[in-house]
Amino acid sequence: MHIVGRETECARLAALLDEARAGQGRSIVLRGEPGIGKTALLDHLAEIADDCTVVRAAGVEFESELALASLSELIGPLFPVVRELPARYADVLRTLAVRDVAQDADDSAAPSAAAAGRHAVYAAILALLTTAAARRPLVCLIDDAHWIDDASSAALLFTARRLLADPALIVFATRDVPEFDAPGIETLRLEGLSERASLQLLARSGNVPALVGVRLAALTMGNPLALLELPRVLPLESADSLSELVEPLPTTKLLQRAFAASLVSMPARQRQALLVCAAAGSAELEVVARALKALGIELAALDEGTVGGLVQITQRMVTFRHPLIRSAVYAQAGPGERWQAHAALADACTSPKDADRRAWHLACATVGPDEQVATALVATADRARRTGGIVAQAAALERAAELTGEPVLRATRICAAVTVWSAAGALDHSEELLDQAETLAGDDVSARIAMLGDRAYHAVLRGRTGDIFDMLVAEAAGAGPEDRLTAGRMLSLAMNAPLARWDIAATLEVCTKVMALTAPDGRPNPAFPKGAVRLALAQVLAGQPAGAELARACVAVCERHVPNGACAELAEVLMYIEDYSLARRMIDRDIAGARAVGDIALLGYGLRRRAQLEIRVGRPLTAYSDALECASVADAMAQPTTIAASRATLSMVTAVLGRADDCAAHAEEAMRLCPDDLETEVRVRYALGLVALAGGRGEDAVVELDRADTALRSVVEPAVVPVAADLAEALVRVGRPDEARRVLDRLDAAVAATGRHGRRAAALRCRALLAHGTAVGPLFTEALEAHGAVDEPLERARTLLCQGQWLRRSRRRQDAHRPLTAALEIFESAEARLWAEQARHELTVLGLRTLPSADRPDLGILTPQEWRIAWAAAQGRTSREIAAEVLLSVRTVDYHLGNVYRKLGVSSRRALIRQFGGSAELPG
Repeated sequence: MHIVGRETECARLAALLDEARAGQGRSIVLRGEPGIGKTALLDHLAEIADDCTVVRAAGVEFESELALASLSELIGPLFPVVRELPARYADVLRTLAVRDVAQDADDSAAPSAAAAGRHAVYAAILALLTTAAARRPLVCLIDDAHWIDDASSAALLFTARRLLADPALIVFATRDVPEFDAPGIETLRLEGLSERASLQLLARSGNVPALVGVRLAALTMGNPLALLELPRVLPLESADSLSELVEPLPTTKLLQRAFAASLVSMPARQRQALLVCAAAGSAELEVVARALKALGIELAALDEGTVGGLVQITQRMVTFRHPLIRSAVYAQAGPGERWQAHAALADACTSPKDADRRAWHLACATVGPDEQVATALVATADRARRTGGIVAQAAALERAAELTGEPVLRATRICAAVTVWSAAGALDHSEELLDQAETLAGDDVSARIAMLGDRAYHAVLRGRTGDIFDMLVAEAAGAGPEDRLTAGRMLSLAMNAPLARWDIAATLEVCTKVMALTAPDGRPNPAFPKGAVRLALAQVLAGQPAGAELARACVAVCERHVPNGACAELAEVLMYIEDYSLARRMIDRDIAGARAVGDIALLGYGLRRRAQLEIRVGRPLTAYSDALECASVADAMAQPTTIAASRATLSMVTAVLGRADDCAAHAEEAMRLCPDDLETEVRVRYALGLVALAGGRGEDAVVELDRADTALRSVVEPAVVPVAADLAEALVRVGRPDEARRVLDRLDAAVAATGRHGRRAAALRCRALLAHGTAVGPLFTEALEAHGAVDEPLERARTLLCQGQWLRRSRRRQDAHRPLTAALEIFESAEARLWAEQARHELTVLGLRTLPSADRPDLGILTPQEWRIAWAAAQGRTSREIAAEVLLSVRTVDYHLGNVYRKLGVSSRRALIRQFGGSAELPG
């Protein structure tokens, strides 16, 4: 099919198709107004891809609330491939109930009962599409992408961004609207046709006078659909026939009116048949036929070539020539006709896979309260939750509430919708719904507490805490145990607001109230261990010894829970109190649990904390791998606060690794995303100060570290963000000893209150830097003894470096060699390059020639994705195992490994393991 005036666009799509055939995964978004020719380009691409597997889907306005509806349509033809997938992916696809897989696979296979989280859905879809592409080049065409449901959109965009070495091409066609945002994917914007191309297209419509054609081309601004359709409905004998049209022509509205006008002369039964098709969306032809039969209409009513060319009938479904026709058909019908059509479609949706369609058709056919329909929508919401369709879940819950007659139950369902809408970022809409719920709840204590909890959560998200939490506590005071627990859960969210300001007194107050509500006996409540964990954190930050005791009491309780973040939260407290082995056990449990169920939020939460732990125990390369994965997860979640936290972690890791430019870039992004979050600012200021100190930029280090230290004045626990000793050292380096002593006095007081061995060692190191004469040596010796009580090798190496520097300056050259060599070995092993350069410089001054370690690659050579894959390979993981971890295809993993080998000058995994210092062993 020749497309008039789209030579450039057709050439670009053909080039992408050729690249996909050659094994280079590609994706593109076609953007433009309705009727501009997006669908025609998709049709053209399908024609020239005759040697490929072509699968298509189209978003339907009336189906945007059906989770995974568009994805089901797209991948349905690929389900025979499911039997080739690993069991974990096949189970997810069966759980999704996208299609009755049992008919295509082993009849004994039953869908998994486990919920398929968003992360797991993404991985399964990626595996399905890349496996299909390995058989034959794959082309996925998604039309009207602005109307596809959020779960389908997220899964497809996730996959599109990960096609690199797979013979696959994904093309999205969308109106130029913000509803479909696809950052990172090439965009091809379609403009109107030129006058010449417009006249060529008009020539296909018959005898349109030349002057009329020129005028119409200008009025339509070259919109192809308008040029094709308007000659059918307007008298175009002369230019005067266009005199009443306004310039520029409102193409969309005029076309809808034109399509509606073509329905007027149509027999009533045909209009009713078209209405059923419009309301059916992408339902299969069998469903449409059953609905028509229930209305006493035969499928033959859709004949007449087919109904004036407005629709096309295939063996599978009825499709409209253009979405505007569907909209016009639906809009011209009266309310009663629509209700009747939806009721018939609801009765026709008899298959379990159509349960969500049935629920929504029932909702569209229902005017007043109907508990049966409301219950069906609640079930639909639950299915959406299990497949990652957060907007679909919220919409179903909200509609269920509208159809609920009993006031308190309606308020409860509104609150459920509010929670989900809030998670989706629709805070304004959520608060409007809460206003409705408060009116309905009356004196019901449980409902009022739930609503106050939602208000509290909104206050946290907006940074406006106020008196809402006191109101929640007061409301819960006279409630029963179950309501007090609910109130405590909600109130515990309040700790985030003062903690973000490093207001420890307020944090402790909130956490104490939470504990009183959820565990009045003072012991961790198995039903909500996070209450005790958060109090332990607040107590530790406040320097109260009871915090460490409570934290250890939480371990057994948290480990009995299904992984939900409690262990990772507890690990943070254990890290501060220097119980690193127990902290690792807690974090690893939550990370493993998150991977097992595909909980993307929990995975990122755990990875961020494990990266912080790896820094403490002197393994910044492992921390870098975790931090990169955490950043990838945060990007997939698309929540600014989560992304900012991941970038703050990356800034800290790259600071320890001595990568000043990367540290600054990550810090800048974190601050840009959350400019008012003091917790984030402190962490990035500390990172910037640390890398400046390691690089010998003392004045810069003082500026950054002093800002962090000032913000932390209300924090007693010195190990949270261990800035004090570094600030003191920076002040010494720039010749400000009196200020350094004042900082150390505060650090000594904090160490006396908490007993932290690592901070005591760092304080002693700084005291040695300030001391003179015979007092210096014993202070260094005492500092090294304190390091022996805690596993912090990088901190020990820094003390050895300072000791060696002092010995060299004291002309004890022979004695200086030993600590400097030991420090250099630790720094190089950890890839802490700036500190290593300091140690190497000192040894050079001593007359000892040292060479930079060649065993480790420079991080800057590899992209973050290449680093993650190379690091995983160096730990002995296979390409298939790496692919499952990083959510890429095996071919793409091998593609990245090829780049890694080339950049690092190695030719085998064995050499890669040696260069990364991995401990993995490959079979000989």
